[in-house]
Amino acid sequence: MLRASPGVDRGVLVAVGVPVLVVLLAGLVLRWSGALTGALVLLGAQQAVRLVIGNDVLDEWVPLTAGALLLTAELSWWSIEPRIPAWSQPHLALRRLLGVLLMCLLAAGVGAAMLVAAGSSLSGGVPLELVGILAATGAVAMLAYVARHSP
Repeated sequence: MLRASPGVDRGVLVAVGVPVLVVLLAGLVLRWSGALTGALVLLGAQQAVRLVIGNDVLDEWVPLTAGALLLTAELSWWSIEPRIPAWSQPHLALRRLLGVLLMCLLAAGVGAAMLVAAGSSLSGGVPLELVGILAATGAVAMLAYVARHSP
């Protein structure tokens, strides 16, 4: 998180980032979801500050940062949720962990695709229209899948 872009003062990032550890640890120790939410907001704020005070070049690390932020959120909430007897079975915990990791990798992949699209030199026309149609179709298909397989 503290990798600074050229022109970014590391002191500012540390000043924003250090409270994250305190709030995150407090949330984990006290099993308090409000503190976890606050820590994730501070992590997002640190990333926003880094992007605002950095240069105007697209940052290729943003998708990885987004995936790591999602992983932090998932593992934090998983660690404070009530324990149920089913989680004592190792294969269920492993299955859930793999699902979380896959979701984070997919989120980073979508972010990377958006970064590539933002940096591309497409000026419109048929190629951009095709990308939009494919994205809309994919979004509708994903919503249909989630709606069909929800409990």
